[in-house]
Amino acid sequence: MQEPRRTRRGTQFSPWEGFVAWNPAELSALGFAVHQTSVSLEELLDRAQSGRQAEEEAESESDEEYVGDSLNTGPSLLNLDDPKALMGLPPEPCPSRLPTVPSPPPPSSSSLPPPPPPPLPPVLPRTSGRTAAQDRKANYHKSRRQQRRQELASNPFNRRAAANSSIPTHLIMEPQRLQVDFDATDLKTTKGGHWLGVGDRPPPKIKNRPDSERWAKFRLRELSELVNDLNHCHVSWDARRPLLILDRHGRIIVVFVGGPDDPDWPAVAAAAAETMRRVREEGISTGAFPLDAGIHRRGRFFTLKSGVSHGGGQPCPRNVDIPDLEKPLVETLLQDKNVRRICGFQSSAFRTWAPKLFKDYVTDLQDLFKHDRNLRLNFTNSLFPSVTFNLGPQSASFEHLDDKNRALGWCAITSGGDFDAKRSALLYLKELNTVVDFPAAATSFIPSAVIHHGNTSLAPNETRYSITQYAAGGIFRYVQYKFRTAKKVLEAGGENLKRSLDGKAGERHDAGLDLFSKADELMADHMACFARDG
Repeated sequence: MQEPRRTRRGTQFSPWEGFVAWNPAELSALGFAVHQTSVSLEELLDRAQSGRQAEEEAESESDEEYVGDSLNTGPSLLNLDDPKALMGLPPEPCPSRLPTVPSPPPPSSSSLPPPPPPPLPPVLPRTSGRTAAQDRKANYHKSRRQQRRQELASNPFNRRAAANSSIPTHLIMEPQRLQVDFDATDLKTTKGGHWLGVGDRPPPKIKNRPDSERWAKFRLRELSELVNDLNHCHVSWDARRPLLILDRHGRIIVVFVGGPDDPDWPAVAAAAAETMRRVREEGISTGAFPLDAGIHRRGRFFTLKSGVSHGGGQPCPRNVDIPDLEKPLVETLLQDKNVRRICGFQSSAFRTWAPKLFKDYVTDLQDLFKHDRNLRLNFTNSLFPSVTFNLGPQSASFEHLDDKNRALGWCAITSGGDFDAKRSALLYLKELNTVVDFPAAATSFIPSAVIHHGNTSLAPNETRYSITQYAAGGIFRYVQYKFRTAKKVLEAGGENLKRSLDGKAGERHDAGLDLFSKADELMADHMACFARDG
């Protein structure tokens, strides 16, 4: 007997495949019991064939009688009322000549056959050239990439390292360089760890007379005064080519950038300024701004703050405490798409022009936000933990220092409004003896904790707004102290432990200066900070 075929897994094919009828004698020889009957299979087949032919002949005779009876009715005229006749179809037979056949009763629902199953969708041929397993694998990797992009977009500290060509040189114009006669080593910082700037004596309280001698210092200067009396160099900047201000050793200390390569960027800045104007008016009408809110040591304009800060005796970094009346105003600004885009551009430009400093910010801030999950980021596309909105109507700053910011760090400023940038709201830097045109929609980066800065005055009919992002120096000290305040460090190990964390005298100051890239080494710094390994 032939062995049945089997698959590779051992499954047997149909047992009737290759069936061979055996002779009775052979079967008896193999031990099978054979019973012989008198029935002939050939006779049964003949009878069945004869009966089928008789039935077919009877059916053909009945069909001929019916057709002949219906055709012997004689010719009939064309019936114009019969639509089938008009279409050339044969007329229906006369009802009187048709035999009356009683209609069968309707079948019961129980006797009806079940409805046929719905047809299966057609199987389309595969055109990708891949197997189903390859398709599943490709879809899995696609979903993982989408999930990864969402994770990166939700946290600016988790961004993947950039490729080797991390500077879009094809989109950045050749920067304009201005080297000043100043050594950044002379920038004054606090003793100990050089975490903060050395602050000025604050102005008197609002209740004191604004025209007193102490108030004379806190005023807006004029361009002619800065150039003629204080010997400042006036730089006429077109807000297109980036402007790099270098110290004697070629460090990029200050940067002015125009904006991204987008013709709609001025409209974005104008829309953000309009949002800030509406927020200021709403704050005044709802009583969110007290009467003296528009007068402070930085100028005479309304402000709103948000983000994470540390200082003033706080035991740890905390979210800025926002009064209840100001919360809806702050949320309006944080959710505005134009404001978010400006703040995202500030963070991106920071990475472009100070890669080493940017990476140092990422390292400490990422550790901080992992340590305390209650801290809130203002924007998912910005590195900076804090933001201040200067709501005008004329946001021009007195000469001041932001001494609580990181000493050797950058503060990002983007201006907006309607003013003549050649005459009004120019930005001057005291230690650098420089004053620069600062038009609307432009952005600047300055070490605001160690360089005195301010704006020139505006004309009465002009308006100006600005968005500022920064990081408090106490945040970085808190992280370097292993998430402890200076008081806790002294309690744990005394001056020796604090001195070991602060470093030797001037060591942290020099290390902070090394984070400022030099103009000729900018591309190499990007390669060292962000290039992928291998």
